[in-house]
Amino acid sequence: MPPKRKVPLAMADANANNVPSAKKPTIRKTAAEKAGEAADGKVYKYSDPSTMVNQEPVPVTFLLWPSNDEEKSEDEEDEEDDDIEFDEPRPEPGSLQEQLDIIENERNMAYTEAFNAYVKDKVCISSEEIYDLKEKICAPFKKRADQAREAFVKAGLMTVNEAKAIQGVSEEDRKVKQRGKRNFQEKLNDFQRECNAAIDKALEKEKAGSITHTEAQARITKAKEKLSNKIKKAKEGVVQWASTWLKVEDVKDMQPNIKLDENGKEIPKPKSVAQLREEAEKAAFVPPRVVTDEGVPVSKAGMKKAFEIREEVDKRDPDLHAMYIYNDFAGYGITEVMDNVLAEFNKVIFKKEVSPIEKWTIVEGLVTYLYMEDHTPWMMNDDPDAIQEVLNMFGIMYITTLEMLHESNLLPTSPTAPLPDNIGIMTLLLLNFLTTICTDFHLPWLHEIVRAADKYGVILTIPSPERISITQSQLERWRAERRVTKGLAWKGKYQRFKKEHPGGKYYDITQMSAAEKAKYKFSGTSDSGSGEDDDE
Repeated sequence: MPPKRKVPLAMADANANNVPSAKKPTIRKTAAEKAGEAADGKVYKYSDPSTMVNQEPVPVTFLLWPSNDEEKSEDEEDEEDDDIEFDEPRPEPGSLQEQLDIIENERNMAYTEAFNAYVKDKVCISSEEIYDLKEKICAPFKKRADQAREAFVKAGLMTVNEAKAIQGVSEEDRKVKQRGKRNFQEKLNDFQRECNAAIDKALEKEKAGSITHTEAQARITKAKEKLSNKIKKAKEGVVQWASTWLKVEDVKDMQPNIKLDENGKEIPKPKSVAQLREEAEKAAFVPPRVVTDEGVPVSKAGMKKAFEIREEVDKRDPDLHAMYIYNDFAGYGITEVMDNVLAEFNKVIFKKEVSPIEKWTIVEGLVTYLYMEDHTPWMMNDDPDAIQEVLNMFGIMYITTLEMLHESNLLPTSPTAPLPDNIGIMTLLLLNFLTTICTDFHLPWLHEIVRAADKYGVILTIPSPERISITQSQLERWRAERRVTKGLAWKGKYQRFKKEHPGGKYYDITQMSAAEKAKYKFSGTSDSGSGEDDDE
């Protein structure tokens, strides 16, 4: 386990970003000097202009904003209709369950409104503040729920223990449970498909004469036994892994429900209205190159990078490999992935032959990943000093990137520019991550990101309706803060950083030997967590 560190921000000369006066050229120039010098004699710090010759606009995709209750799409309504078959009967009118459900819905709404109002103009908020706010808002509703239970007990309708066992369920939680059941049903169906494939394979081998009838039947029996065991284990583990309000009794009677034709082939389930609409919209959709009310343009290369980062994080998540190593293993793994991203950026940032677009892709992909994913395992890691150091490098990396894009005249963007017009919103998304997710860390340089954006002509427009926690007044407060004059030069800072952050694949579970994996596996599971052994 890496040692904990408490290292203050190293100081470097802020003027290190300024290009020094050119020395008198010698008769012979090195290849590096020639690569960094344009036809007009200008020396480029980051990328040679030749890397942008005949550069076409990069292909883009589109990242949709998450919708809120007021903006429920037709697709979501259709998906809810698809989940109706997994809904539970509504409580009887006048029952304790109905009363507690009403109270829980009111509590959920009150807390959501209070939380949004509380964090609206705050730069950061601690977990303790969130806990205190929740306790304060929820206390009256808890009292009402206890009073409702007490009334039913006094009326002789149930015992104290029976009343305590009944908990209110909000509409939001009910929908989560419906989706959980639907996903669990699909998981059972996947198990059945695996079994069917194994049976088909055995029958084909028998037909080809490569195995006997007896051996084929033995393989079929084994496939059915595996199916039964996997269904059993899935039901036993649903409470631990589903995180969808499901209980064992919710899934005990569920079985695969795919249907086969007379030839033993699966009959496809008719596509839902939502699926049909989505397919039609995807076929007709042309991603805009500007931020809209619907979402954010992201270069395809940037989105690919975001998925690559997620894949690397998943390789270091024991839960996804049906393993337990130790509590903070996944968190250390995420830090390692972030170290690798920073190392990749360092490798190319000053290479003149690498285009600025390729360099931006790394940063765009990282910010997109930070926006899309859940960071609980990382933020809960027991080495906050290492995370603090990584976050500091994120800030310096972004400021350096804005300078790099400005040098290549890629800021501000236009409809015909190579990059989509998303640099402003990417800046805001990074600030949003740093101020809402990283609330327990001291980040005194946030205003320098805003200062750099202003300096290089990046327009920071708050999306409307509100999609992020950053506000215009917050941006103005950052602009008014005193300038940080040291510690923002990439070269010197990264050289010190990498001594404690070498990156690598130490936490990559896919690099472990089979014997090492076996030590940490849950019993009866393969590396996929399915419980199925490899079949030769």
